[in-house]
Amino acid sequence: MPTEDEFWKVAARVAAERGGLVVGFTEDSDQPELGSTLDNVLGFRAPHSATVVRISDWMDWKEQVELFYRLRPAWGRGGSGDPNAVYYRVKFPDLDGINFNPAPSSMTILPSFDSRLAIPSFGGYSVPVGTLQGVSFWPRTFARVIDLVVHYLVGFTAGLLFIFLVAIAAGGRPPLWILRRLSHTDFPVFVAGLFGFMAYQVLCTSVYGSSVGKLLFSSQVVQEDGSPCRLKSAIIRELGFFVDGLFFGIIGYTAMKGDLRQQRHGDEWAHTVVRQRAKVPLQSGRRPMRFLLALMLGVCADIVLLMVGLLVQINS
Repeated sequence: MPTEDEFWKVAARVAAERGGLVVGFTEDSDQPELGSTLDNVLGFRAPHSATVVRISDWMDWKEQVELFYRLRPAWGRGGSGDPNAVYYRVKFPDLDGINFNPAPSSMTILPSFDSRLAIPSFGGYSVPVGTLQGVSFWPRTFARVIDLVVHYLVGFTAGLLFIFLVAIAAGGRPPLWILRRLSHTDFPVFVAGLFGFMAYQVLCTSVYGSSVGKLLFSSQVVQEDGSPCRLKSAIIRELGFFVDGLFFGIIGYTAMKGDLRQQRHGDEWAHTVVRQRAKVPLQSGRRPMRFLLALMLGVCADIVLLMVGLLVQINS
């Protein structure tokens, strides 16, 4: 829960980046006039006169909430706002001159500044509890298809590498009976392929937050509190995919339908959300070099498991 000076430190950064702050009033409340001043902004006593400069809109409010969250994810995610409310832009004459070290008696605490509602009510201003939207079903489905293509390319590579190693072990030419057993996919290779694809997804998600498919669709898996996805959560959500993927994904689609966070069952069990990378908190962002590490680990795990399956198949 931020104190007044902590709030205005962040508010000054938001106002500097966005050219002011956005406030909202319900339609049935007294609306401020353009050019008038507000004594309170977002539940805090304004350090300088806050001048109402123009009418804004709901999307402007949502972008501001997201920026607050990215700068201070520990404060919680702000309410999504009321689409029917009236929003205004306010500006300050000098936010740089704010006294960020006020006397203790002047400091106020925002009691409702938590993960349910980041901005409280004051006067005629109100924000209903809401949740920012996650990535929907179809982009995630296409991302999964891309990852399957990557998996099949890895499988082809693993097969060639396995035959090459067998040929070396056999003195330059693999026995004909081995080639016959490798000419078709039996149960051991099928199971190894499932575990290999799962390992690829888990490692990419826990190390970087995105697989190749998710990266191409600019999405990232994070915990519900906005922190990076943990290894345990990545395993749980991937195991949950075996349920969500039933009946060509209808189970997962049904779970996500009507959910603002777009969580399938695996996400609910793992407490994860798939978000657009631009909306992920800055502290949870991952550097590009980390993706190369995640991809290398995921592909290597996939190859090793597939080769173990091939080895079991030729000896069964």
